[in-house]
Amino acid sequence: MEIENIDENFMKPEQFDEKLDVLNGSVNLLLDEFKKIYVISKMHPANQEYQQQYANMVAGLNQLQSKLFSASNDVQVNIDKINKAMMTLDNRIRKEREKNRELKLKLGIVENKSNASSEMIDNYKQIYDEQYLRNWALGLSTIICIMTIGSIFKKQGV
Repeated sequence: MEIENIDENFMKPEQFDEKLDVLNGSVNLLLDEFKKIYVISKMHPANQEYQQQYANMVAGLNQLQSKLFSASNDVQVNIDKINKAMMTLDNRIRKEREKNRELKLKLGIVENKSNASSEMIDNYKQIYDEQYLRNWALGLSTIICIMTIGSIFKKQGV
């Protein structure tokens, strides 16, 4: 299955960082100017020049806000594209895992035929070990029983 480079389809984070840095610098400049113009325009409400500068600052802030919204929207669109690509990759991975599982099952059928002898050897080793311990246990228990019976009949004086 062919895997394409999904990194080429999306905007780089550095591009978003650059956009935000430019907009952040603009916000700081506009806000500094806005503070000055706001105070002056409120102090001199009859002066049309100050009122016009104030209106221009408000329009500039609105324009900057729309650019920030646009950047935010671009980020969201990019996130949606990445999510869609990840879902596609997830589906491909699931299909490949299923295919891998099926192939492993087929391989297991073939391997079981060749591994049967090694399994039998392992089983015989386990059976031998169990039988060996069982024989020792029977031998020791027989000796203990004979000694117990002997001591019981010795005490009675028969």
